[in-house]
Amino acid sequence: MDADSLLAFVRYHAWANDRILTVAAQLTDEDLRKKDVLDLGSAFDVLRHLVDVDWSWREYCAGNDVGDSYVWDQGYALNDLNQIHAFSLEEDMRLRLFVGSLDEAALNEPWGTDQKFKRPRWLVISHIVSHGTQHRSELARYFTVCGHSPGDLDNLLDAFELPWPSAP
Repeated sequence: MDADSLLAFVRYHAWANDRILTVAAQLTDEDLRKKDVLDLGSAFDVLRHLVDVDWSWREYCAGNDVGDSYVWDQGYALNDLNQIHAFSLEEDMRLRLFVGSLDEAALNEPWGTDQKFKRPRWLVISHIVSHGTQHRSELARYFTVCGHSPGDLDNLLDAFELPWPSAP
């Protein structure tokens, strides 16, 4: 896969993350933090998980094995929705710059720290997008039940035209 094609997926992912986090701000704190409404706990827990996985897989692709640590173990404060949203915008930019820095050989290079688990970088980065899609879908359904539908999130076909999110 080439970087321009992969960047289309990354752009969609960044746009959709921004959209779901913007809608999350419309929920009451009670609805956001209500436990056991989703497989991973609360909507807040899922949002933290989403940005943690984005960070950890990008770090992995860059050659930094973070092991079993979480992004908040690295000094990032993700204790409220504003912090998560700001971190997500920063992480989406880091992923965008990382993908843009890779040539086709680097994107296709089998990558991993375990000899039994090596995948091309483009596939791992695609997994970041796929993982996000899974959790955004779960969140969208819950947000809709709470009266705050995020609307249409399946805009991958518009990926070349979607705006890159930026800080409000």
